[in-house]
Amino acid sequence: MHRNLISARSARAALLSAAAALGIIVAAAASAATHEVDLATASQALAYCKSGKMPGSDIAYINGGPGLVQYGPNEHCKQRIPTDIAIKKAVQFNGKHASECNLSSAAQATAFCNGGSMGEYDIDYINGKVGRTISGPGYGCVVNYSSSSIGNAVCR
Repeated sequence: MHRNLISARSARAALLSAAAALGIIVAAAASAATHEVDLATASQALAYCKSGKMPGSDIAYINGGPGLVQYGPNEHCKQRIPTDIAIKKAVQFNGKHASECNLSSAAQATAFCNGGSMGEYDIDYINGKVGRTISGPGYGCVVNYSSSSIGNAVCR
């Protein structure tokens, strides 16, 4: 009986250890879903649009003036600051390639910021009307609108 008790305790400890490890993996995967990206410059975004990789009707933030977006090929790859529309995507640049990502909602971005994953004094675009942003923890993780040039976004 003593041997069975030790085996049961060992099995329970191993099970708890595995569950804890799985929990860490699941938590890491969940936090990896929301991330900060560097926005593509105007020239990088234009090259991405003209490459045929950008869907025709997309509109996505790029690095530049306040609220600057890249329009897809259906709009001749123009770049401008729109008014009264919601922006749902961003053109990100990872050092080698441009691609699009879906912007995080205010709730997702706030959780990301409060979780300590966002740069202390960053201000990033999020999903919503032109200029909608979240400020980093140094500013209190506040969702607001910005009329400044923004170089990052929070994507999911």
